Amino acid sequence: MTDLKRKTVGGMLWSIARAGWSSAVTLVLFIVLARILAPQDFGLFALASILVEVGRVVSSGGLGDAVIRAQEPDNRFLSTVFWLNLGLSLGFAALIVIAAPFYADFLGNADSLYIIYALALTLPLGSLGAVHGALLAREFRYAQLTLQAMLAGLSSGVIAVALALNGFGIWSLVAQAFVGAIVSVAFAWVVIRWRPSLQFDTSVVRSIAAFGASLAVTQLVWMMLVRVQDLFIGSFYGPAAVGIYRIAWRMIELIANMLLGPIGSVSLVSFSRMQDEPDRLRYAYGRMISYASFLVFPMILGFGATAVLLMPLIFGDNWSEAIPVTQMLSLMAIPFVFNFFAGPVLTASNQAGAVLKVAVVQLLTTILFTWIAVRFGLVAVAAAYVLRAYVTMPLQQYMLARHLGIRMGDTWAAMVLPLGCAMAMAIAVHFSLPWLVARYGTGWTPTLLAVGLGVVVYTALVVLLARSQVRDMVTTLLSMRRKKEPAE
Repeated sequence: MTDLKRKTVGGMLWSIARAGWSSAVTLVLFIVLARILAPQDFGLFALASILVEVGRVVSSGGLGDAVIRAQEPDNRFLSTVFWLNLGLSLGFAALIVIAAPFYADFLGNADSLYIIYALALTLPLGSLGAVHGALLAREFRYAQLTLQAMLAGLSSGVIAVALALNGFGIWSLVAQAFVGAIVSVAFAWVVIRWRPSLQFDTSVVRSIAAFGASLAVTQLVWMMLVRVQDLFIGSFYGPAAVGIYRIAWRMIELIANMLLGPIGSVSLVSFSRMQDEPDRLRYAYGRMISYASFLVFPMILGFGATAVLLMPLIFGDNWSEAIPVTQMLSLMAIPFVFNFFAGPVLTASNQAGAVLKVAVVQLLTTILFTWIAVRFGLVAVAAAYVLRAYVTMPLQQYMLARHLGIRMGDTWAAMVLPLGCAMAMAIAVHFSLPWLVARYGTGWTPTLLAVGLGVVVYTALVVLLARSQVRDMVTTLLSMRRKKEPAE
């Protein structure tokens, strides 16, 4: 096993641990907060945070990715990126403060004004650790990133729950954002000994400006892909409906982040170092698609199949309107895997323009479909998002084929077996639910039986039909335990 492959797999394992811990802690705290706070609180926070998220994406300007991609960044390069990031963050925080009253009027909710003011301060605060975080990722120091996520997630969540229990309402969510940023920055400065010097080289800015601006616009479009629907829902139905939709989306997002996030965070670094070796790049892309498929499909489709039992148990009856939305969004499993790695592999190959074109088409299509669907309710809005994903999926695959020679057929070949096994599992679970509910009623007993059935069916099908792929995955993971690398 080559050093890059060993580091990639090792980084993936640590990233999975980090994402698993982060998702588990986030899920538990999210459930607790959902049982304390009202949908109105979650919805209003989601709407208020959109403006701040826009500022965060634009002010970061793809600067962290520029550090990761740089061949040998010196102190002059890193210091320039640090001060540029901090300056942009301060500037956009000031712009947000100026724009906040107008945005609050647009939302029709004066309570959001001071929330926006407070959240704007997280922009310069978070920028203080951006370069340090990029250095951790660049050096494959995923164990430290895992610990960082653990400390930040746990400390911020505990404080948020404590404040919520004491009647602070939506401000408990604001405090969670602040504490998470403070802990993350403090940890990064402790484990990375690099400190910025008073250097600012305009030639460095020029060298990364085109890449950074293109990536920032792309990331902004990706962010708005998810958040633009909140604006439609909020304007039609109010913050409480946004809270319902956010709960459903957040559950699917947690699963995706837990499984796809770690692989994706490693993929950009690995793809960047293989950008001059197209054959290796295509092979690595196929392997990551295959690994992700075996993990993502059963989790998302299985959750969708059991949502009618799980959601009331997890969140309570107050969130029952989120059940059909969750079921609809679970159909995003295929586009999640198809599209998730396209951005990193194209970006690593200096094809950020292609990523931007796809993102713009997806955003415009989302706006159009949502505008048509929003008057028909939240499930229709979710269906519009799912439909957009499938309609634009071929375009993303076309870009891969055109620029990197990654054919759509090759991508399908990497995922067809796990997809078939997961679909069969979800169908089996779905048709078992009426019998389980009739026999055991609602509650944990039929839910656990349904989950157990899904695990048995999926495992059996994978062993029977995809044994070679699983053996390859296991061999790769076990090889991490070897002390010496075999000759290749």
